[in-house]
Amino acid sequence: MLQHSDAVDPLGRDERHRQFGALLEFSPDAIVIVDADGLLRECNPAAERMLQTTSEAGANSPLRELLCAAHRAIFDIAWLQLLAAHAAHAVHAVHAVHAVHAVPRVTSLPEFAVGSEPPLDVTVAPIRAGETLAGAVVILRDATGHPTTRPTAFTRTQAPPVESALAAPVDTEFDGPAGLPGRRWLQRHLSEPSAEALDRGVAVFDIDAFAMVIATYGPDAADTVLTHFGELLKSLDTPGVFSHWQADAFVWTVDTEDPVAALDLCVATLTKALKDPFQIGDDRGWLSLSIGLATNALVAGGDLLAAARDALQSAKLAGGSTAVYYDESMEASATSSFKLASDLHHAIEHDELRLHYQPIMDFATNEITGVEALVRWERPGVGLLAPAAFLDAAEHTGQSVPLGNWVVRTACNNTLRLGSHSSGPRTMSINVSAGQLRDPGLIATLRDAMFNGMCAPATIIIEVTESVLLHDLQAVAASLEAIKALHVGIDLDDFGTGYSSLQYLRNFPIDRLKVDQGFVAGLGINGADTAIVASTIALAHALGLRSIAEGVETTEQLALLRGMGCDFAQGYLLSRPTDMEAFTTWLDAYVPAEIYSQGDATAATPLHRGADAADRREKRADRRHLKADRREPRSVSDDE
Repeated sequence: MLQHSDAVDPLGRDERHRQFGALLEFSPDAIVIVDADGLLRECNPAAERMLQTTSEAGANSPLRELLCAAHRAIFDIAWLQLLAAHAAHAVHAVHAVHAVHAVPRVTSLPEFAVGSEPPLDVTVAPIRAGETLAGAVVILRDATGHPTTRPTAFTRTQAPPVESALAAPVDTEFDGPAGLPGRRWLQRHLSEPSAEALDRGVAVFDIDAFAMVIATYGPDAADTVLTHFGELLKSLDTPGVFSHWQADAFVWTVDTEDPVAALDLCVATLTKALKDPFQIGDDRGWLSLSIGLATNALVAGGDLLAAARDALQSAKLAGGSTAVYYDESMEASATSSFKLASDLHHAIEHDELRLHYQPIMDFATNEITGVEALVRWERPGVGLLAPAAFLDAAEHTGQSVPLGNWVVRTACNNTLRLGSHSSGPRTMSINVSAGQLRDPGLIATLRDAMFNGMCAPATIIIEVTESVLLHDLQAVAASLEAIKALHVGIDLDDFGTGYSSLQYLRNFPIDRLKVDQGFVAGLGINGADTAIVASTIALAHALGLRSIAEGVETTEQLALLRGMGCDFAQGYLLSRPTDMEAFTTWLDAYVPAEIYSQGDATAATPLHRGADAADRREKRADRRHLKADRREPRSVSDDE
């Protein structure tokens, strides 16, 4: 066989290198060479113009940090796909299997547009040293066909940091928007008693549908809105002090003889100020607030901030754009729920949370193709708590976001580990709460979790319950569209238990319907339940969606579901949710039973031997928790 050398190359190696250098020099595409950590090594002149740096000045800088927020998001997706393709390549190499892996190429979607920033087409080609990923060639091309020079409005010095300031609580004295007092100042102020003969009033408020601003205009525009809003608050003539609590949440405090009158005046002043539109990107828009109010007289010596936050939750549940005073009916929530949420905060910080995993079986192959991550709390002195014991408190006291973010990060970190199993699941389902959907930092949290966990977007599925969608259709739709733009899947859980199911399917980017376990339990026993399950599966297929039946506990149910054409099954018949070690042990022993392919339930044996008395007690307890959960929107997930 001829060896590649100058003897058989009419141009010669030096000439080829010169021509290759000229190709890079004059290419209209931005071409960047990075190492395995994504750090810039070389770039051509088009890339220098786009990144507004030079090869020398940008050397060893993370490429993603040199991109604006809109382009960074789409680069992250392509980079994650590269890592996933390389992992698959390594597996095939170990097993001496030949496979062709496409070079990741992603084009940004309108949801990532920020101001006048053009859409981007990103191609990432691996550079390998043997079976090791040594780096990559990244080609950045303006998807509109224009030169890749970044508009002057997006200079390098103006590029946002890797993590938006919205995602983290304020920890200094005056680092809120427009220099407002921050979280530390507020906590110190509230710890001091009011002056003699004066009472204290507290108003907690946040911007309605702020997640829509993030999803529509991007984090840069959202930061601008918060800054302008902070300047507006500073300009208002009120007797109290405005401060920044976290994200889009603000607090107003006043010490006066009549705090109720002062709070009413504050609400009226804010309402009047918000009649004028804000500039958001290239558009003008109007903002509205949900406000919770509390005074010393109403709380009777309790935690004023906690009470006002409970009142804020009531305002949100009432539809937003309103102000609600705290009253005695909220007392239990402001004490026991807040204490539980405080302990939950400690749990997140001190590694008391656990993830359990429940398998999802594909009817077509009987293989385990997915897994759902379910949170547990190992509370000291109490034991392992199911989510129904603490999710309501988390949702009503502002802990659902940090709790949900922990679940997202942990699940993404474990996705690659589970997927590397020879017969392991290919997807990880993660539940997202109503509070998370309202959180402006959700998209960044999800994207960073996938990036740090090195899991491809196609391996992640976000689950939302039907009850979560009842609150604000437009805001939820915007959040789900932004999630979908990350190229992850979306499941609608507990389908059929809400009130406007068909409207959800029409308005939201749903991929799969999960048939509620309450209906699955009546399969073959209750005619109405059986009809509902069959109709739901047929409806899903008619709309081009796939279906999952949860709560499958018997072989009879499994056979009926197979006959109805259901796509996936999940439930105790396979396995109850277990920790990582127990789940991988179960996965090693799992053997798809061919008998299930024939729909013969009478001769089949259970896939998991768990139908003992303890299992039945646990199932009954979980059903009770589920019923309790449905009284309020769920946060992260509940058991099968």
